[in-house]
Amino acid sequence: MRTLALSMVRVAVAGLALRRSGGDHTGARIAASEVPRALRFFLADGFFAAGQDAFILAYLPLLVTALGGGPFHVGLLSASTSLGALMALYPGALISRRARSRRWVVVFYAGILGRLLLLGAAMVVAIAEGNAALYAVIGLFTLRAFLGSFALPAWTALAADVIPEHMRSRYFASRNFAMSIATLTITPIGGLLLDFMGFPGGYVAALGVSFALGMLATVAYARIPEPAPQREVAARRRVGPLAMARNGPFRRFVVATFALHFATMIAGPFFTVHLKNNLGATNFEVGWLTTASPMAGLAAMLIGGELQHRRGALWITRGSLLVLPVLPLMWALIDAPWMVLAPNIAGGFIWAAFNLANFQLLLEVTPEDERDEYVAVFHMTVFAALFAAPFLGSAIVEEWGYRTAFVISGLGRLVSTALFFFAVRPAARAAGGTREAPGAFGP
Repeated sequence: MRTLALSMVRVAVAGLALRRSGGDHTGARIAASEVPRALRFFLADGFFAAGQDAFILAYLPLLVTALGGGPFHVGLLSASTSLGALMALYPGALISRRARSRRWVVVFYAGILGRLLLLGAAMVVAIAEGNAALYAVIGLFTLRAFLGSFALPAWTALAADVIPEHMRSRYFASRNFAMSIATLTITPIGGLLLDFMGFPGGYVAALGVSFALGMLATVAYARIPEPAPQREVAARRRVGPLAMARNGPFRRFVVATFALHFATMIAGPFFTVHLKNNLGATNFEVGWLTTASPMAGLAAMLIGGELQHRRGALWITRGSLLVLPVLPLMWALIDAPWMVLAPNIAGGFIWAAFNLANFQLLLEVTPEDERDEYVAVFHMTVFAALFAAPFLGSAIVEEWGYRTAFVISGLGRLVSTALFFFAVRPAARAAGGTREAPGAFGP
């Protein structure tokens, strides 16, 4: 027990980079002396960015309905933001490869332009009405999703550049832990502000506070050191989609992850609707039952980060996938609101561990010098699943009901489980624990 507690403490403080020995920070593409500063500002960026999202994103469907929208408009917001993110990824990868500074790609497109759109949305809510305000807000958040995804390949590549590989498991667990704390703390504050000020003033204020928190994240990110300018970038070979498809480890990883997200989103948008409309939960019950998931995720960050450091990302992934297919099947059997607590706690813990491991696997299967395009294609497949699967799910719900959609989602997750167990192979490790490339996941 004492060993577990000490391991959890190491994970929790990893983002603060308290240890100053140069040997602790070797392996990055920046000087070892600059790594602690990179770790701290990268963690600060995550904390304030999570606060920004927590203050408004959880309440966007409520804003849409307050502007006069219905279920169609809520679905349109979700689908349009996913589509905007999908369309931005590959152009963003090309820009990232040609840019002399990946940091400033992120700062300019996502950190400045993307966050200025929050102020734009606040102005729309304050002065516009009716369909004009409704569609303007949907359009602004779609454009914001585009800009955020446009910068994502550069963000991922820079993260790999400045965080030594041997530190990534604990560090990203620590960063995600800090982000979860921000989400749990700030989300209720946003709700209280909306209740106190009402519409439209509460939403205008929430968007303004969200912008302020986001700009603190931008300032923190702008101070992250990065490797020397990429002078050779124009001469580097561009990697096309066919070349990526021939990369067996990457292809198998993408297919397995796509299968999981597609199966998950067949049911994902309908859990809360089923809880409220069919199981009879009150708004208060929906709130505290939903909060159980991120609270469980906090524990997953501490325990999963240490386990991943010791056993590897694929071990965590496979362990998670032994549980994930069961969760929607549990929902299919539930007949009272309080029973949702069990799958929500289990799901919060397991999904947090899976997402932590999935990001590490992405770094392992992508070639270092071509990571921008590979990351873009990976996220394009994920956003494609997020965009398409809910349409299939809604058709299943309309024809056969919610419980059938939950069962089909669980069976679909079993496909991904099989792929991760039998197609995706563990990374080979060289002496000293470093990953051997490029064939770490097999031919």
